[in-house]
Amino acid sequence: MAFNDLLKLDLPADFPAHDYSDFMAAARAVLLPNKTEAWKEFAGASNLIGWRFRSSFEDMRTYIASWQKYGANVSFEEIYLRERALFGMFSSGVSCVESICYALYALASHPSVLGLVFGDPEQRRCNPLQLRNALGSHSSAKALVSDLTALTNSNEWSLWVDLRNRMTHRSNLPRIIYGAIGSTPPPAKALQFAATSSTPAFEADESHLKALFLWLSKSLGQLLKGGRHLASGP
Repeated sequence: MAFNDLLKLDLPADFPAHDYSDFMAAARAVLLPNKTEAWKEFAGASNLIGWRFRSSFEDMRTYIASWQKYGANVSFEEIYLRERALFGMFSSGVSCVESICYALYALASHPSVLGLVFGDPEQRRCNPLQLRNALGSHSSAKALVSDLTALTNSNEWSLWVDLRNRMTHRSNLPRIIYGAIGSTPPPAKALQFAATSSTPAFEADESHLKALFLWLSKSLGQLLKGGRHLASGP
């Protein structure tokens, strides 16, 4: 963890702190001299980015620590703690991306940027795809639109959202449990979940979770860079 002076919070080393600092400086230069409703919406969402990033990291770390300490044969209490950590990781990770998108939409709504309409309907539906569509016709947002397109088309984002939605609205992920008679069962993995009606089978070790989190970090950095360019103008 490293202390982030803007957020007054310790954040994981993978947090794109430099990109965040540049983004906030550029956005404040536009929003602070003539405060509008855009600033109020931007301020809350831009602050949430770091909070959700840290929460996702801590929950990932909790899950991995449990697996490394106890392995597959654990009590129902430990299963509950793991499921809670997995849910927290994916919920906070998706929230982190959606928070930056909300902040970007609020920034783009300022008259000095793009003057996009950002009323109740837009705020309720704000997500990467909605933001990409709103920015699509503006040449000054071309780089940001490209980054949003790459994110929404990626397998990683689909997995983050699908797992978050499944665990939020429908059920925990169904763990695969192997049994064997007269021989040793196959080695267990930290993540072994069967497919559901809305999620693919998910089988991997703890390094896969770390790779997904690194993807989140890199994607966040790209969106912050795009936001800085949007605030700075052509």
